[in-house]
Amino acid sequence: MILTRFLADQLALSIQALLVAEPDLWRSSKIILVPVPSAARTVRQRGFDATASMARVAARRLAGRYRITVLSVLTQARSVADQAGLDARARHENLSGAFRLRKPIGPGAAAVVVDDLVTTGSSLTEAARVLRQARIPVVGAATVAATVRRHA
Repeated sequence: MILTRFLADQLALSIQALLVAEPDLWRSSKIILVPVPSAARTVRQRGFDATASMARVAARRLAGRYRITVLSVLTQARSVADQAGLDARARHENLSGAFRLRKPIGPGAAAVVVDDLVTTGSSLTEAARVLRQARIPVVGAATVAATVRRHA
């Protein structure tokens, strides 16, 4: 849990950087942090949903400055393969259509998609697609870390 709090602090900094760049948005909208859904098997193995946990802690850190909350409104629509070892194209194909909206977000809210790590952006892209398809404004994405891309 100590690591979760540390990473959540880093996530809060990422979210704050995004919101500072969009001041008109957060003054007029409630900010909803939407965690990228974890695979059920991963949650069972860990005993908790790490991304959702980090999002909740980050929201508490930012609550004094912003109208912000966490809603796990996305869920996996189907099983996906383990992403480890997949290249960018395979990750995109693996996640295409993998998420669905579990419950709507009320009017006057804007979403920030949250994930622990961005590798190719496929998870964030698919989550944002589902939210936008449901007419939920997406401000951007916030993550704890990103991999460095290497090209041949």
